[in-house]
Amino acid sequence: MRRRPAVFIAVAVLTAGSRTAHAQHIVGTRDARAVRADSVFQRFDRTDSPGCALGVYQDGKVLYARGYGMASLEHGVALSPRSVLDVGSISKQFTAMSILMLQKEGKLSLDDPIRKYIPEMPAYADKVTLRRALSQTSGLRDLYVMWGQTGRTFAGDTIDALRVITHSAEPNYEPGARYLYTNSGWILAAQIVYRLTGKTLAQFAEERIFQPLGMRDTRYLADAAMIIPDLATAYSPRQGGGGFRVARSAYDGAIMGAGAVHTTVEDFGRWLNNYDEATVGGRDIIETMTTATKLNDGSPATSGPTSAYAVGLSVGTLRGLRVVSHGGSWAGYRGHFLRFPDQRFAVATFCNLSTSGPDSLARKVAGIYLGDRMQPDSATIWATALDGAPRVDVPVASLRGLAGVWRNVERGEVRRTRLVGDTLFLISGERTRIVPLDGGRFRAGPGTELRFDGDVPAPSRMIVRTTGDAVTYTRADTVGLTPTQLAAYAGDYRSDEVEATHVWKVEKGQLVLYANDRRLGVLEPTYKDGFTRGGSVIDVQRDPKGRITGFVVEAGRVRHLRFTRVR
Repeated sequence: MRRRPAVFIAVAVLTAGSRTAHAQHIVGTRDARAVRADSVFQRFDRTDSPGCALGVYQDGKVLYARGYGMASLEHGVALSPRSVLDVGSISKQFTAMSILMLQKEGKLSLDDPIRKYIPEMPAYADKVTLRRALSQTSGLRDLYVMWGQTGRTFAGDTIDALRVITHSAEPNYEPGARYLYTNSGWILAAQIVYRLTGKTLAQFAEERIFQPLGMRDTRYLADAAMIIPDLATAYSPRQGGGGFRVARSAYDGAIMGAGAVHTTVEDFGRWLNNYDEATVGGRDIIETMTTATKLNDGSPATSGPTSAYAVGLSVGTLRGLRVVSHGGSWAGYRGHFLRFPDQRFAVATFCNLSTSGPDSLARKVAGIYLGDRMQPDSATIWATALDGAPRVDVPVASLRGLAGVWRNVERGEVRRTRLVGDTLFLISGERTRIVPLDGGRFRAGPGTELRFDGDVPAPSRMIVRTTGDAVTYTRADTVGLTPTQLAAYAGDYRSDEVEATHVWKVEKGQLVLYANDRRLGVLEPTYKDGFTRGGSVIDVQRDPKGRITGFVVEAGRVRHLRFTRVR
């Protein structure tokens, strides 16, 4: 059994049948700032909702920690600072530390090509170094998106993962040319740890990181069936009704490296303190992990308006203060942390609800504690003003010219605007009502602004702005196809990369995609020879005589995935 260190915890009893979870398992002093932090999580602070565990840290110690909502709705167990949660991609920094420790011991170099250790990778991997693999600049196609193209159920173990990654025929882009998030390099890193040490990443991290730091409730998930004391169940909202459903991982096994760390906000504070104390790894490793990676042209690997990716971490500024951060998402778990090195202050929000939004929650808590040292929160001010702006009346005739298909080729993304009656909707996976505002602006859900640019009445560009970025989409020719026209696309298409055959069939006037006998969804005609399915954009390819030869999938973290028509 893991023995926990003695920590003062104030525990309040939850009244049976109560909907409000009053003062759950508090660590530290509940001062005025803590009370304000509690208000940030008010919507979760109930006995009939999942929620979040909050950790606030100062000078290497837990300043305030508390759970909001339930770790188990089935068993009536409240979340607490000692609840164990899957932190998803926040795990990447532990994988980075493991690789960098091996570099310090002379067993590898970040500038080695990954093919030196994973020789079964294709030849293009000679240009993918470990540094590129650990900084989201590798160009490696993302494992999980590739899996989504197969229609198969995987055990979710390392053998499955390596088979998919090593079959990828080409990178998304020239390694080092740009930043694009992918999980594949991290799974390869975990395998490299094993091949060099004979120990799994879980064993290596336990011996070299977690034990030395006293992180007794932290581990990489090595077996999806293992029993983890105090593990919080993950949930997502039920569709079409109230309440929640359990949101478990779809895989039977466990894949380490890109994620899989399970920890508590208490234990995570010990890890955060290591960035200042450098007990594990040393200051040289900490410096490497927190220095922005450079692209081939010498510019930083920019991952947002004020951030760049380093090695397993994002670095940048938040409201004028230097910040190190990362988020995580797996099944119904969500997590985020912010560390402000100059103030020796940090916040972590680990949640067991898919719609919790831990990044926004963490920023709000940081603002409560550091607001007097921060610049004005211009992003929140902008979003609040947008969300509060009153609707204005726009003639239906004017809205009609805004309906259509909008495409960003570089990002491989397509958005639709559709007029239903007198209301315009944005179609992007979900359908969001577009509300006209003054100044030619539109609101498409909280914190999202649309503007249209170009000739009236049918503008040629749509600009989508959020607090994170602004993306321009260009109008594409819309198309509507009859069942007879759709039948020309029906057939079998093969990709040896994902070892799958996609079968396109016309059913009830729609073009439907099957893979390995599993129905994956409807292929929606979008523009000439262009279809969308979920978040994927599919471009049909033709030969000089106009015959269909295959198609190319653009799916965010996987670009230019080719399928060839075989029937």
